[in-house]
Amino acid sequence: MRLIELNTRIVRYGLALLCATLSLSGCGLTSGHGSVDAGIKHQANGEYRAAYIEAKKVLQRDSKNGEAWLLLGQASLMLGNPKDALSELQNAGANGVPAERWAVPMGRALLATQQYDKLLATLTPDKPYESTVKTRVAVLRGDAYRGLRQFDQARQAYTAVLPADPKNPGALVGLAQLAAIGNDPDSAGKYVQQALAAAPDNPQAWVAKGDLAFDSGDFAGAEADYQKVMGFKNPDWLPQERFYALTRLANAQAQQNQFDKALANIQTLEKMSPQQPYLHYLHAVVLYRQGHLDAAVSELQQVLQVSPDNARAQLLMGAVNYAQGNYGQAEMYLSNAMGMDQKNVDARKLLALTLYREGRSRQALDTLRPVAPGTPSDTELLALLERAATAGAGSPGTVAAATSASHPSDAQFARAGNALAGGNEVEAIRLLQEVPAGNASTEARRNSLLVMTYVREQRPAEAVKVAAAYASSNPRNSDAHLLYGTALVAAGQHAEARAQYSEALKLDPENLAALLSLGSLDSLEGHHEAAANRYAMVLKKDPRNTAALTALGQLAVLQGDKAEAAKRFRQAIDAAPKSTTAYIALVVLYSESGKFDEAVSTAKQLVAANPDNPAALNALGSAELNAGRHGEALKPLQQAVNLAPQVPLYRTNLARAQILGKDTKAAEGNLDAVIKTDPGQVTAVVMRAFLKSQDHDLAGAIALAQMLQKQPATQAAGLSLEGDLYMANKSYREAAQAYQQGLKLQYERPLVVKSFLALSESGVNAPEGVLRDWLAKHPDDAATRLLLADYYLNHTQNALAAGEYEQVLKTYPSNIDALNNLAWIYTEQNNPKALALAERAYKLASGSPGIADTYAWALIAHNQPKTALPILLQAAKAAPKASAIQYHLAVAQARTGDHAGARSTLAALQKSGADFQGKPAAEKLYRELTGVAAK
Repeated sequence: MRLIELNTRIVRYGLALLCATLSLSGCGLTSGHGSVDAGIKHQANGEYRAAYIEAKKVLQRDSKNGEAWLLLGQASLMLGNPKDALSELQNAGANGVPAERWAVPMGRALLATQQYDKLLATLTPDKPYESTVKTRVAVLRGDAYRGLRQFDQARQAYTAVLPADPKNPGALVGLAQLAAIGNDPDSAGKYVQQALAAAPDNPQAWVAKGDLAFDSGDFAGAEADYQKVMGFKNPDWLPQERFYALTRLANAQAQQNQFDKALANIQTLEKMSPQQPYLHYLHAVVLYRQGHLDAAVSELQQVLQVSPDNARAQLLMGAVNYAQGNYGQAEMYLSNAMGMDQKNVDARKLLALTLYREGRSRQALDTLRPVAPGTPSDTELLALLERAATAGAGSPGTVAAATSASHPSDAQFARAGNALAGGNEVEAIRLLQEVPAGNASTEARRNSLLVMTYVREQRPAEAVKVAAAYASSNPRNSDAHLLYGTALVAAGQHAEARAQYSEALKLDPENLAALLSLGSLDSLEGHHEAAANRYAMVLKKDPRNTAALTALGQLAVLQGDKAEAAKRFRQAIDAAPKSTTAYIALVVLYSESGKFDEAVSTAKQLVAANPDNPAALNALGSAELNAGRHGEALKPLQQAVNLAPQVPLYRTNLARAQILGKDTKAAEGNLDAVIKTDPGQVTAVVMRAFLKSQDHDLAGAIALAQMLQKQPATQAAGLSLEGDLYMANKSYREAAQAYQQGLKLQYERPLVVKSFLALSESGVNAPEGVLRDWLAKHPDDAATRLLLADYYLNHTQNALAAGEYEQVLKTYPSNIDALNNLAWIYTEQNNPKALALAERAYKLASGSPGIADTYAWALIAHNQPKTALPILLQAAKAAPKASAIQYHLAVAQARTGDHAGARSTLAALQKSGADFQGKPAAEKLYRELTGVAAK
C-alpha cells in the first residue's frame, strides 16, 4: 500500500494521565442467546471482546439483567471505552447488582474520564464494602485526589490502606508517584520496590519504575521496564494505561537515538489512537533529532492544525526553524510558545537568541531581562548581550564593560538613565550625545552607555562606530577594547570581537571580564572545554566570582550534567545571595527538570532577597505557572508589570497567566498595551491575533497580522501569520497569496511548504511548482523532495514520483516512505528492484499494515504467494477496512489454493461497496472463482 503522508518521529517531559479515547467498534455480534457465565470465563482469560459479545446477547433478550450489565461495563472498560462503561455500570446498579461489585470498575472508569470529583462523591469511604473492595476504593480515592493535585489528601488515602494491607501495590505505587511529584526519587524508588516485591506482575508498578528511571535520565533502564510490562499476559490495566506506557517506551527509545524502534512503537500507537496529535509531535521530535527538519515541520503542522495552542509543538516548531536559519518564523513560534506556556523556559532563551541573530538586540535584551536586576547597569546590560549570543546552546555567557562609578549628581547622565529605564532609547541617545567631553571616567561612562543604547535601538553599526572610535583614542585601555568587542558581538562579528577581547586581556591580564567574554564566545562556538578553562582561570583569581560560577553552571546544563549545574548555581548564590542571574538560572534548571515545586521555592527565596525586583517577581510568577498554579502566578506577575510597565515580556507573561485563568478581557488589555507601545512585538501580536480568531473575529486578527507587515523587521512574520490565520479559516486562496508575498521577503523552506499546502487546497493548477522552484536552488533538501514525490504519487504521476524517491534514497537510504512508495511504483511497473526495496521497508516498519501490504504484493508479483499470505493476513487484521489489502489477501489465498477463503474475502469486499484502485481486478477474480459471467 502506498503511503502518501510523511512518516513522523521527544523532547523532555512525558505525558501525565494521558487518556486516549480508544473507541470500541465492530463488535461483530453473532447468533446465539449468550451466557453471563461464558462471558465471565472470557473475561478471566483476557478475552474482553468475547465477554462483551456474550453480555450483549444476554441483554438483547433480557434488558433487566443486572449481571449482564455489570459484565458489559467491565468489558467496555477493558476495551478502552470508559464512557460507555459508566452508563452500563449504572444500569447494573439500577438492576440489582450491589454497589460493592460495581464500585471498583466504576471508579476506574471515572478515573479514565478524569471525573475525579464525581469519583470522590460516588465512592465514599463510609460505604459498608467488604475489606478487599474497601481497600481498592481507598486507592481509587487516592488516585482521584492526586488527579486533583490535592496531594495531602491523596497521601492520607493511600496511607490509610497500609495498616490492614501493608503490601497493597496500588497504595504503594500511589505513594511512589506522590514522592516523585515531591522531588523525592529515593522514597519513590523504595515504594516501587515494595510494590514489585508484593506483586511482581503489577503493570502499574513497572510503569512507575520506568517513569522514575526516565525522569532520572536512565533511558535504557526506563526502556527495559516498559518493555517488561509490555510482555505481560492479560495485565490488569486499561488500554489508556497501555497507551501511556507505550508512549513512554517510544520516548525512552528516542532519547537513546533508537529511532527505528521508536518509530515502530509510534506506528503501533497510531493504530490505537490515529487522531492523537501527540503522536505527530512525538514523530516530529524524532525527525528533529535525526536532522530531518522539513519533515518535522510537516508533522508539527498537523499538530497545530488540530491544537493551535499546543505550546510544546509551538516551541519545537520554533527550534526547527531556528536550526534551519529561518529566524523570522522561529520568532513567531517561540513567541507564541513563550506566551502560551511558561513551562517552556527554553522558549525565552531561544527567542532571545533568535532576536539577537536578527539584529534586534533591544528585543533580545527585553526578552532576557529577567536574568538581570530590574534596571540593569550598562555593564549588566552588555553582559546580557553576550548571554544572548550563547543562549541557543543553553549556556549564556557573561561579559562586563568599562564603566565608572555612578555619578548621581550628574543630571545629564541621570536623565539619560531614566530615559533608558523607560524604554526611550532615542531620547537617551540625544542626552548622551549632549554630554560634554570630560575626564576619562566620564568618557568611559558616556561611551559605554551610548554603545549599549545603540544596541538596544537595533543600530549595531553605530554602536561599533562609537566603540571603535573610543578604542582607537584609548589604545592602551583594556576596558575600551572590551567595549569594542561587545559592540562587535552585537553586530555578529565574532572573529573581530575575539580579537578585541584578546587585546583587552593582553593589556590587562587581570581583566576578568575579558576572560569571561572569551569564555562566552568559546561556548557559543561549541568549544566547551576551552570555555570551562576560561571560567576556571577566573575562579582561580577570584574563587567567589558569581559570573564565572553561573557560567560554569550554564555550561553544565549544555552538557547535560544537571547535578553539576545545580551545584554551580548554588555556589554562585552563596557567593552573592542577591545574585538574580544565578537564582533565575537555578529556577530554570528545576523547571526544565520537572521539579516545579523546587523551582517555586527557589523563586520565593529570590523574591525574599530582592522583593522589589521585577525580574525576580517575573521568575516567581513563571515558576508558579510551571507548577500549574495560574492563580498564584497572577500576583507576582502583576507586581512585575507594576514595577516595570514598559517591559513587554512581563506584561505578555501576565497576559498568558490571565488567559489560562480564563480572564481573556484582562489579557486582551495587557496585550493591547504592549502592542500600542511597540507594534513590532510579535509575541503579543500573535497572541492577540489568536484571541481574536478564537472569538471569530477573523478580520481583527488579519488586521493585526497586516500591522506587522507595515514594519520592515516584522513584515515577513506578519505575512506568515496572515497566511496561518487564513489556513485555519480554510480560506486557502488568501492564505496562498499571503505566503507567496512572504516568500518574496524571506525565501525559506517553511514558507515554501506552507505555500504549497495552501495552493494545493485552493485547487490551482500545478501547485507543486513552488516545490520544484525550491529544489532547483536547494537540490539536497530531501524532505521537500519527498513532499514533491508524494504529491506526484497522489496524482498518479508515477514516473515523476519514482525519480524523486530515487533521489531521496541517495541521501537517506533508510527513509521508510521513499522505500515503500518506490517499491509500490516498481511493482506496478514490473521492475525487478521492487522486492528488495519493499523488504527493506518492511524490516524497518513491519508493524505498518500499508508497508506490509507493499512487501506482500511485491512477493506475489515475484511468485511467492505462500510467503505473502501470512503477512497479508496480519495486515488485513490490523487494517480491516483497507480494501486494497483485502483484495491482495484474496489474490494470495487464491494463488495458494484457498479458493473458498478468497471467495469469502472478495464477497465481503464487494458487499462493502468500497471503491479502490484494484476494484476491477478484484471483480474479475471474483467472477473467475465463482464462475459467474460478467454482465
